[in-house]
Amino acid sequence: MRCRLYSAALLLGVTCSLAAAADNAASYRSRALLCAQNKEWDQAVALYRKSLALEPNDAETHYNLALALKYQGQANAAVQEFSDAVKLKPGWSAAHYGLGAANCDAHHIEPCHSELRRAIELDGSNVAARRYFAAQLLRSNQIAEAIEQLEAAIVAAPQDVSIHSQLALAYLEGGSPGKAIPEFRRYLAARPRDVEAGYHLGIALGQNGDTPAALAEFRRTLAIEPNYGPSHESLGVALRRNGNTAAALHEFQRAVELMPRNPVALCDLGLALKEAGDDQGAIVNLRRALALQPDFERAKYGLGIALQQHGETAQAASEMREIRQLHQSRTSLTQSKKLILDGVEALKAERFDDAEKAFAESAKLSPGLPASYYYLGQTEQGLGHGTKAIEYYEQALKLMPDYAQAHMSLGILYAQAGQTQAALRELHEAVLCDPDLADAHYNFGLMLKSAGKQAAALDELRQALAIDPANSDARLLVSQLSSQLK
Repeated sequence: MRCRLYSAALLLGVTCSLAAAADNAASYRSRALLCAQNKEWDQAVALYRKSLALEPNDAETHYNLALALKYQGQANAAVQEFSDAVKLKPGWSAAHYGLGAANCDAHHIEPCHSELRRAIELDGSNVAARRYFAAQLLRSNQIAEAIEQLEAAIVAAPQDVSIHSQLALAYLEGGSPGKAIPEFRRYLAARPRDVEAGYHLGIALGQNGDTPAALAEFRRTLAIEPNYGPSHESLGVALRRNGNTAAALHEFQRAVELMPRNPVALCDLGLALKEAGDDQGAIVNLRRALALQPDFERAKYGLGIALQQHGETAQAASEMREIRQLHQSRTSLTQSKKLILDGVEALKAERFDDAEKAFAESAKLSPGLPASYYYLGQTEQGLGHGTKAIEYYEQALKLMPDYAQAHMSLGILYAQAGQTQAALRELHEAVLCDPDLADAHYNFGLMLKSAGKQAAALDELRQALAIDPANSDARLLVSQLSSQLK
């Protein structure tokens, strides 16, 4: 995210210092801006806070403070300041963009997306917001919407060739190499020496069935940067598909030299050595690939064949058994995840019998999946069966001791049962496991308040509010406790 600092004053003759002759809001702001431009974030933050102490309703100062906090890595504090800027200037697209980006940094995906959408609604020409939003959507596998944002960004800023590269990558990720190719070409016409873009163009050409053009593009990128490992790896794949196994082996060897911890390159080298009759070399490289990625099915299968050809029949049989088990495990896990999604929908609709059936079937298929037991606990809790819910939460925590939601749900049940110390313990565990879980901070704060620990409760509720500024209950409690502790 790139945002600019907002300034209403020139900085001539101003120094970045906490002390100055004129202690007024404008002076603090001017010095803070200079500190920020020099990336002296601690001093910038301190000066912005001094300015806000004198003029608390200055939206631009809240915005600039939020930026400084964001660059410091204080995502939750940045969320609070951007929120204040938005409250003071609700129609300010840049502030909504900043709030969305800070929420993304804090891993609050839903408010991140909603604020970025709002920024774009307010200013359709906010290309930075569109591109940032597209990147976040791609991370969430929302490829179609990411493409829409990038296409709109190109319309808004046709002179910005870099958007074509981002759009091409989105098309490629969405399985449309034919659409990616012209976008990569438009970008590379302006920046022909971008090796990474050229490499991805080669991938798109290969996926689109044009192996000769893919070979030419990988070679072009290597002429620019001979030590670019991914191009050597992909050139090897293209040569192998073209029947040139000797040249492919050479490229895989070079790829592994450049990327010795890349399991795909190691696997391809191992398989190429096996085809060349070097079973011992194949075994060594395939085992190295599996040490880095134990569930790499193609490497495991190749290793089994190489061991068999090398006369190690017992080990070969063991590898083949593991492949069958791995395949069965993956199939069961996929089915379990589908059952959990179905169960969650049933739970939302309060169809508890359907939910319980789906979660129980998921647990049967994949006994090591903690989410099945967590949602069984949620179902029993919804039915009012507290004791049974506790058993399921404890089972989830045996499988995943840092499962924050399970700790939080246990804490709530213990609180309802009047077991104060057990509730405090579990809720404390929840915030330690996931410091960005707003509900955990909120419930821990409530429990601390009821236990008479007002100062600690205020701290937790403030953290809950920083993560989720829309929590009006937390805001009210923070106000009440702040007044009581004055």
